[in-house]
Amino acid sequence: MVRKNIVVLGAGYGGVRVTQRLSSFLLHRSDYQIVLIDKNEYHTFMTQLHEVALGVNDYNDVIVPLQDILDERNITFIKGQVHKINSANREIELEKGEIKIPFCYLVIALGGEPEYFGIDGLEEYSTSLSSLENAKELYSVVRKELSYREKTLTFVVGGGGLTGVEMAGELACFIGRYAEENHIKEDNFKIILIESADELLPGMSQKVASYARQSLQQSGVEVITADRLTRVTPGEIYLASGRTINFTTFIWAGGIRGNRIIAESGFETDNRGRMIVNSCLQYVKDKQVFAVGDSALAKDPKTGLPVLPTAQAALRQGKVVAENILAEITGGQRVEYQPGNILLLINVGRKQGLGEAKRFFKITGKPAAWLKKLIPMRYLYLLGGVKLLGHRLFSLNRPK
Repeated sequence: MVRKNIVVLGAGYGGVRVTQRLSSFLLHRSDYQIVLIDKNEYHTFMTQLHEVALGVNDYNDVIVPLQDILDERNITFIKGQVHKINSANREIELEKGEIKIPFCYLVIALGGEPEYFGIDGLEEYSTSLSSLENAKELYSVVRKELSYREKTLTFVVGGGGLTGVEMAGELACFIGRYAEENHIKEDNFKIILIESADELLPGMSQKVASYARQSLQQSGVEVITADRLTRVTPGEIYLASGRTINFTTFIWAGGIRGNRIIAESGFETDNRGRMIVNSCLQYVKDKQVFAVGDSALAKDPKTGLPVLPTAQAALRQGKVVAENILAEITGGQRVEYQPGNILLLINVGRKQGLGEAKRFFKITGKPAAWLKKLIPMRYLYLLGGVKLLGHRLFSLNRPK
């Protein structure tokens, strides 16, 4: 009997969640197999990349080998770069069409790419945190720049959302510690955070946004809001207000769009490259194709607005998609995606944090920072149970 393929593209938060849940649902069925495709043989904790970029964690601390979290009994992993999705022929083309993988059901979880909004020079002269490779590159860049002590160094973070605020806060801690250890005046360093919206953390409450601004400013970060980039050249950022900022390193965290493969493969997307899906996260023109995370234009049914692209949202979407694929196979009842009361937690520096759930529950300061530290542990347990969590805790506490 030929087994039908349920193909999952991408081993990010949503893709791994779909794969694991489907594996559990279909463990004793011999007519389907799950095929997970990714260019890497590991899963990356994307929310911790800023720690790699500044040397807080080694890159091995923010990845887990896929073989440690996948059930090999009904999951086949293929390492490869997705070139095209041929929906008409129900095939995935890898490595420029050299390899073709057939599918019966498809889950697109390819993650996102930096959104540059057509700003001249932005992509060319900035570094993003969109991948582990980018984070390692940024670490090398920052270390190199710090070796030039005879000049003032200006680090600019573009984008005051979740990633940008965490990056700016972590950068302030890193620079402060570096200056103290090397007996350098902190005046030799500048950190600037730029956000085009009226306040930091768009989508979160005014109280939380104000706390983030205050915490960053106390750490020495200059916060600019309600001003947008118009042009970037080597070493200079031009703002709509007319201000020009000379920079040493420019880190872009100002937006994410869907992977370009989605639109290039002919799927209907919004202006940010995200697949148009229904309330069950199915592509509107093909019920056997699903999308999660940054690949999907998932909306809150209560507000009609796109949900914030967080790891928690991708995990919840992955669970819904797994249940709906099972429903399609068995003739069961599909479930609609509901964002849920997700608690958003971020660090603003090493010892300060903030969190909010649906604007009703708010937490700031050291308790929020403590809770934030527990999230990676909880996620490790979700991925691989007690065994993976214990192994990772042992590895982290072992002298390096």
